[in-house]
Amino acid sequence: MQNNINTILSGFIIVMCLVFSYFLLFTDMMSGDNNLSGPKRNIFVVILLSYAAYRGYRLYKNIQESKHKD
Repeated sequence: MQNNINTILSGFIIVMCLVFSYFLLFTDMMSGDNNLSGPKRNIFVVILLSYAAYRGYRLYKNIQESKHKD
């Protein structure tokens, strides 16, 4: 049961990181004088995509380990 919850939460986090980075890249969401703009915005997108990739790798490893246990 715990493994299923971790898998669902990891998938949700990955999707949310990808969706938020998409909106930051292709829309003017959170742009303006006091919000994210320019290099800070691009760095934040890279961090989000890196975290999504890391979580994806962890999810893959978790699924592989659960297959070998069964």
